[in-house]
Amino acid sequence: MHDDLSNDLKTLPNLLSISRVFLIPFMIVLFEVIRYTARSHTVRLEWLSFLAAVVFGIGGLTDFFDGYFARKYRGITNLGKLLDPIADKLLIATTMIMLVSINRLHAWIVVLIIGREIAVTGLRAVSASGGLIIPASLEGKYKTNFQIAAVVGLLIHYTHFGVDFQRVGMLFIWIALFVTMWSGANYFVNFSKTLKTEV
Repeated sequence: MHDDLSNDLKTLPNLLSISRVFLIPFMIVLFEVIRYTARSHTVRLEWLSFLAAVVFGIGGLTDFFDGYFARKYRGITNLGKLLDPIADKLLIATTMIMLVSINRLHAWIVVLIIGREIAVTGLRAVSASGGLIIPASLEGKYKTNFQIAAVVGLLIHYTHFGVDFQRVGMLFIWIALFVTMWSGANYFVNFSKTLKTEV
């Protein structure tokens, strides 16, 4: 079993998932530099914000490619099923919390989004322990994509080429919030229906 776990960790999709977790410290450091720069005005905030968006965007690309390679080379593992959503949630949640700290995102929105993630993760864990498997929904995938798009816009923040990225980011965050809550409610509805069929 130890050898199986070790081999799973070495697969390309799982390495890409793990890389998203390792991006989190870089994001935190970048936010701290942005916070310091906002007070001292030593460096242009636009470039730091853009750099933070690039780092986060790389994380978003690894999310796409780990799923792509897992499907293409039939490298889907149980470890990967665990690592992929956890890495997504950790990177997105951390970045959203840090966006609140620099006043680019409302705290209550982040509370609702993270609260939904915790509730659904708990629900799936409880259902799995009872032998009930709740598959990932299409709405859940859309939710992640909208969240990533929103965070990228909020990270860039400033106006470039006539585009106000803070406004774009807020537009996507409202969409992401709606889809996040909708998909979360669907998980609980599906869980309730599954329970009724099992009884």
